Amino acid sequence: MLRRISHLARPCAAQMEARRMLRARARPSKAAEKHYVMENAVVAKHWPPLDECGDGISPKRCRDIMHQLNVLETDRMRRARPFPMPKINPGDLVEVRYELSRSQQTFATFQGFCTEVRNKWLNSAFVLKNTYDGVAVEQLIPRYSPRVLNVRVVRSLPQRPKMDPRPPTRSYRYSWHNYVRGKYGKGKRLLWKFHTPQKPGVMGMEPRIRRELNRVRLQYQMQRAEAKLPAYIFPGPYNVTRRQTREVKAEQFRRMLIYAWDERQARSEKKRRLREKHKWGVYKIDKGPKASALTQLPSYHPLMDNLPK
Repeated sequence: MLRRISHLARPCAAQMEARRMLRARARPSKAAEKHYVMENAVVAKHWPPLDECGDGISPKRCRDIMHQLNVLETDRMRRARPFPMPKINPGDLVEVRYELSRSQQTFATFQGFCTEVRNKWLNSAFVLKNTYDGVAVEQLIPRYSPRVLNVRVVRSLPQRPKMDPRPPTRSYRYSWHNYVRGKYGKGKRLLWKFHTPQKPGVMGMEPRIRRELNRVRLQYQMQRAEAKLPAYIFPGPYNVTRRQTREVKAEQFRRMLIYAWDERQARSEKKRRLREKHKWGVYKIDKGPKASALTQLPSYHPLMDNLPK
């Protein structure tokens, strides 16, 4: 069988440069700098910090160390807990099964209403209160404790509907006379367009910033005109946002080009394999002669030319 070798055309230098520029990111990613693990080579090369090695322990470092120890111990206790801890709110009827003596393998059950929930990291706990024979009994149940065997919410108190914490108008509390004066008073004359009073209601910062910016811009233009300077071309307040938007669009377009390039490469490779598969070639077949149908006929068959004359 003859061998056929396909020679692939190598890309030229311009194509290689275009491909290299295609793979360059318009906005370099900084995600690796925010992933603080030892396996990350970007942040591991600056560890341990040389400015802290050999120095005395400062209060800030002590707080950081205690915080990390709290996080590790909380995670360890949560993984060692033999039951899923339910969500406990004040007013819920909670039943707690806890260990009395590990050596004697005794436990007790306490049922009471939750009166307080303390969220203090490793020292988180909740207070249960109940009455026995007319005597009020309170127990402080730690949330992370190996002695707590099970916690079950017997009856949950229906939660109050969440109210919108925002006031009906953000400028109604402190600047009521400024924003409602235009509605009732006639003594204030509107000298400029940006002096238009704001209507009462939930007011965002955008209109206020826009009016203040227009005022500063107009004042600056008047000062330049008074000083007989050329007009100032104001670029706009959203240069950062505009640049970021353009960078994001450039990144989207670059990825579109990459995906299109990869699809074209995959399709060209598929077509090349198909052409190689369907290409005609010269082959040498080494097979023995087959027995034809004529050689297999019996001697008395009419096609054997031995019929009686």
